[in-house]
Parts: sequence; structure tokens; C-alpha cells
Amino acid sequence: MSFNLYLVRHGQTYLNKYNRMQGWSDAPLTDKGITDGLAAGNRLANVKFDHVYSSDLSRAVHTAEYIMENNKATDTKLTPTQLPEFREQFFGSFEGLPSSELAADIKKRYNLDNVADYGDLMKAMTQEEVLDAIAAADAEGDAEDARAFWQRLEAGLKYLKDHTKDGENILVVAHGTLIRNLSGKYAGREYTYSSMYNGSISKWAIDDDQMKLEVFNDIEKVW
Repeated sequence: MSFNLYLVRHGQTYLNKYNRMQGWSDAPLTDKGITDGLAAGNRLANVKFDHVYSSDLSRAVHTAEYIMENNKATDTKLTPTQLPEFREQFFGSFEGLPSSELAADIKKRYNLDNVADYGDLMKAMTQEEVLDAIAAADAEGDAEDARAFWQRLEAGLKYLKDHTKDGENILVVAHGTLIRNLSGKYAGREYTYSSMYNGSISKWAIDDDQMKLEVFNDIEKVW
């Protein structure tokens, strides 16, 4: 059994615009964020989707709706089924803070060099180390560590496999850090280095035995 997964990052939100940490916090889409979703929909307009999913955070749900608004190939205008397993990483008490404040805290704790923001952390440490470092630094003890994050995400991947038939195309709208972590684990750590474009499309070919990343973080290709 094999299927195609079109994994899209949600459109820009106000917390994205202000470069603040946004995990389970749920800021609305900006005007650009709406355009991001519609643009992704235009580029996916000719793909017939058999299933449409999003995380249960509104920025992902609305982006999925905008994508399907411009889809021409799907006979029935599918509304997104919300899967909390595809939520963004939870940053605990760092939620809503500037990216630079989180980076400064982790940089000091681990004596890191050349770290100014969250993106730099993904270059200085492995993805699991970043997850665990944030969880350890969270004074409230709420942030997800690597074990909790991957347990949740792997359950989401299993759900997709269990509910998808051979040859189907599925759309999932999720989040930047989640997509980078997934790509880093199954395609190579270098994929964790890139900043994720809002509305970008990554395409995976998935079967029973492997996950193959075919397109990553793309905002130009028309399918």
C-alpha cells in the first residue's frame, strides 16, 4: 500500500509576523496568511484529494479551507478533518515570547555559540536535543520533550496509514517545526536547517516500509 502525502505549512499568523514562539497558541491568520493558503490552493488546484486533514489549531484548519476553496479536481469539496496529533510542538511557558528570548535561555544553559533565534537552535543541536532542552528549560514543566512529541506525531502517521487506501492523495495542513522535525527524522538532518515558508508544500510518498520526501518547503511548483 502506498499513497501521496501533501504536507502544507499554515499561512502566516500575527505571531509569525512578530517572530514569536507559537506552538499551541493560536493567533489568527494575517491577510498575508489568507493569501498563503489561497496560493497553495492554486498550486494544488489540479490534485484530486481523497482525504483532507489539518491539525486542530485554527490557523491550520483555515489554511486547509482556503486550499480547498481553490481546488478544482476534487469532486466533493472536502472539509478538513481535525487531527490534534499534527499540532505544533508545545513550547510551554515560552509560548508567545520572542524567538530571541527562547534562544538566549537555551544558549546560556548549553554554552552555545552563534545562536540568536529558534532557527539557530535547530542548526546548533539535533531536533531531539532542542525538544528536550526546551522542556528542561520550561519553568512550568509543560513543554513537550522529544518522547512526548514523537509519540503524538507517530500516532498521527499511523492514523493516516490506517485510513488511507492504495494510490490515494491526502492533504495535511500542519506546522513549521513539526514539518522540519518530520523531514529531519525521515529524510536527513539538513532539512531541519531551513526556515519554513508559510503556505509551503512538502510532498511525501509513503508506503508500508518507508517515507520518501520528494519535494520540500516549496512555494513555486504547480502540481
